[in-house]
Amino acid sequence: MALTVLTLSNPDGEHRIPCPLHASLTLGCGPDCDVTFEGVGILPRHCVLYRTGERTFQIIGVYAAAQFSVNGVISSELEVNVPFKFGIGGDVFDVDLCEEDRTVLPEPAGVEPGVVGDGGQQGGRTSRRGYLLRPITLKPRGGLRVGEVILATSPAPEAGSPGLPQPASEMPRAAEPIVETKAVPDEEESSSLLLVGLLLCGAMIAGVVYWPHHLDQLSAEKAEVVARRVTEPMLPPEETVKACEDLARAGAPRLAAQILMPLAEEGNLAAMHQLALALRAADQFGEEVVYLLQKAVEGGRREAVRDFVSVVDDPENPARYATAAFKQLQMAAKLGETSAWMPLGERFEYGNGTKADIQQAIAAFEKARVSGDRRAAAKLSARQEAMDCVAAYVRSWNEVSVATLLDHVAAGQGRFFTLDHPPVEALLRQEEEMRARWPLRRISVAAGAEMEVETFDLIKVTQPFQFEVQRGVRIARGKGVLVCAVQRDAADRWRITDASDRIEVTELLPDKGQFVSAGSLRELKPAFTHEEQVEEARLEILEQMRGLEATEDFKPALTVLMNAVYEFPQDTFWQPFADKLCDRMARQLFMSGKWLDAAWAEPVHQFAEHGSVSAMLLEGHLHAAGYGCTRNAARSVALYQKAFEAGKRRDARFYYAEALFQGRGVPQDIEKAEALVLAFMSRSKHPLEAYLAAHLLWRKAEHDPALWQDVYDTLSRVVETFPPAKNLAGMVLLNHGQTTKERRTGFAAIKAAAEEGVVEAMKSLSQCYLEGVGCEKDLHLATFWKQKVMVTEPPRRRHYTEFEE
Repeated sequence: MALTVLTLSNPDGEHRIPCPLHASLTLGCGPDCDVTFEGVGILPRHCVLYRTGERTFQIIGVYAAAQFSVNGVISSELEVNVPFKFGIGGDVFDVDLCEEDRTVLPEPAGVEPGVVGDGGQQGGRTSRRGYLLRPITLKPRGGLRVGEVILATSPAPEAGSPGLPQPASEMPRAAEPIVETKAVPDEEESSSLLLVGLLLCGAMIAGVVYWPHHLDQLSAEKAEVVARRVTEPMLPPEETVKACEDLARAGAPRLAAQILMPLAEEGNLAAMHQLALALRAADQFGEEVVYLLQKAVEGGRREAVRDFVSVVDDPENPARYATAAFKQLQMAAKLGETSAWMPLGERFEYGNGTKADIQQAIAAFEKARVSGDRRAAAKLSARQEAMDCVAAYVRSWNEVSVATLLDHVAAGQGRFFTLDHPPVEALLRQEEEMRARWPLRRISVAAGAEMEVETFDLIKVTQPFQFEVQRGVRIARGKGVLVCAVQRDAADRWRITDASDRIEVTELLPDKGQFVSAGSLRELKPAFTHEEQVEEARLEILEQMRGLEATEDFKPALTVLMNAVYEFPQDTFWQPFADKLCDRMARQLFMSGKWLDAAWAEPVHQFAEHGSVSAMLLEGHLHAAGYGCTRNAARSVALYQKAFEAGKRRDARFYYAEALFQGRGVPQDIEKAEALVLAFMSRSKHPLEAYLAAHLLWRKAEHDPALWQDVYDTLSRVVETFPPAKNLAGMVLLNHGQTTKERRTGFAAIKAAAEEGVVEAMKSLSQCYLEGVGCEKDLHLATFWKQKVMVTEPPRRRHYTEFEE
């Protein structure tokens, strides 16, 4: 016998499907499949099984996503021989072929013997059309299968109902798979009589002619019955909508949408509502979702209004900020839906879909806050936060330090009192001046603050305040109003970006004449006498000069000193401060070898013009080096001379005499240099003065050997603090010492100076090793020190004020 039946078996049972050679079976979860499976991931038409040989099958997935497994191998197209294990939807079936099953099942009532279902044939052979067209269901459940869910069906019609065949015997239970086969009676042996043969042939010819018409009529009647059962409503609309709502919650929104669509098309408002939610849950957001909910709301379904607001304001709604969306939100608000007020407020705030109106936005946010919307409460809290920021700023005016100022204001953005877009330094200086002007301050916030919302990130605040300021016996009392623009920064902090105030003075003690009238608190000043003004300026200069030794930013001190020069041209109280500042700047110039800011040269020039000796010397250094001005050695010497003649200061004498001795910028004048130096510096302990005096004495000792002792004595006072002096003293002993010990001491001094980095000492030491003066000859060491001269940079020049006697 031929193998014409395909068997699929698992622990639940065995299922048989007719499958002759070259037959094909469609497998899936759809109702039109030859074999219907239920499970996760099974498509309506999942795959097709082709029988290509006696024991060979080819399995092809209908879609690329249709996956199955054969003997544990997952694929979308395979060729395999039976038996094999077939996996789909999480279940595994054993697949094999067997001989044709000829079990006789009970015939349905009303069908002639030998006719099975809608494709049977008379006689004992099963029709191929019958078993190819009749699908089977694996693991069926009671009820109507829709997609992935089984819905309970209406009760089956009773026997004898019109249009349905009557069962001839008790039918099998619905939960068990049914495989119908034709009853195939045993073929009887034909008679040898020719007449019987002819009669049989005639009957067969008549059957061939009659059978197709009978088959078509039977199929049409049965299709009509099935169509009537499917289209007839199984549940009332309300229960259907409720069931679909449960389906959507259970994770099958697509299935719910398919069932709800006919009801929605008929105008059922509840179906429209749930269909929109099902489509949204299935990630199919589109205009139809909004349209369905709007129709449901317009039709009077109050339950849909909140969902309507949600989808209109959904971030995935492409028309979220369109005019239509704004009108839809307005409609929801008019219907009493409180959740619409928050998005309506945002539309009014930013002008999305309507004209921007901050007052309308505030009104909408207020209604949303009353309804319990925390977002609206957070929005509206911006007003109080801005007012708190301004109040804290007013209270900070009582603080001694300005360190907390930047906790309240954002510098450089707007106008702060008399300053327009001030940098941080100017803003801090303004506050420090107010504190210095009024050491005692009692400033408090008054009631009656108002705010005007421009946006919820920019709020204008008007804050009344009261003040009492005091300096000595002067006391001023009054009230004022501070107007601020407060803005939220990127870190979600409120900062004042613009501030102005106006004050009304109510009391001035001891009398009005001791105050300068002003309209702003920061312009209110005591009317100082000249002496008080000088003292005020002096105190301000002292404040700026504080910590000058530790800083390289001389601009604040230069500025305050220049103000004092211009404000008090007849006074000289500022000169000691200017001298100290210029000496500090000169030391920085000598130490670093550079001038940090060319703009500093002009204030230095002004100080020099107004009589500052240190400023004259510093300007001379700048002309000598070409920093901040054009290099001019002659101008440099002239400034040294001017400084010396102005104050007869020792440092000015030194720089002027040094320039004359070296002939830098002017012809060398040894006699004038000696007159300036020898009478005042030969006994000096200042290293620079002693070194210069030793050089001048050296020239005289070359003509009078008795002076070598004076040269050595002058240098010996500073050898410990000035290495070049140590080298020069060693040269005196080495060349003019009377004993071997003195010459060896001189060699040791030269060597020590060389080791401390004095280039001239290195040259002398190399020559000593080369010639054996004061030491043994050593060509290696002579070469070493000669090479070191070439790689050693000359030491930097030391400023006069670096040394202390």
